[in-house]
Amino acid sequence: MITAIAVLSVAAGIFLIAAVVFACLFFREKGKNAAGERYADGVKISGGVRYSKDTAVFDADGANISLQKGDFVLEKGKTYTAEKGGALLAGKYTVLAANRENDPVKLRIGGIVRDFAHGDTIVLADGEEICAVSRTAILR
Repeated sequence: MITAIAVLSVAAGIFLIAAVVFACLFFREKGKNAAGERYADGVKISGGVRYSKDTAVFDADGANISLQKGDFVLEKGKTYTAEKGGALLAGKYTVLAANRENDPVKLRIGGIVRDFAHGDTIVLADGEEICAVSRTAILR
């Protein structure tokens, strides 16, 4: 009799845990559906940041400016240094405008300001400084 009660109580405990897990999953999914367009196709949300699953630089609407994992945002007026082990690594990057304007992005690289179009490629050497002069840009 005591064995049957113990087995029944363990089964009830497992059922209760499973019910709580399923309820949490249900309400999380219900919240996503209520959010509507914030959870569009081809977008992944990680840590409160939206990332695009599409690596294309251009899409049907023109410039594809969705942030992806590994992208580096150059804030206007702030100087960054490409360095080994730093936030911005030395290497080859694609310059993306952070908005849908067709104007070129002015970047100061190594003390020289140049215009870069959306989709242009740059190479940053170790220790080289870069600054977005005209507006915020994304390095992919």
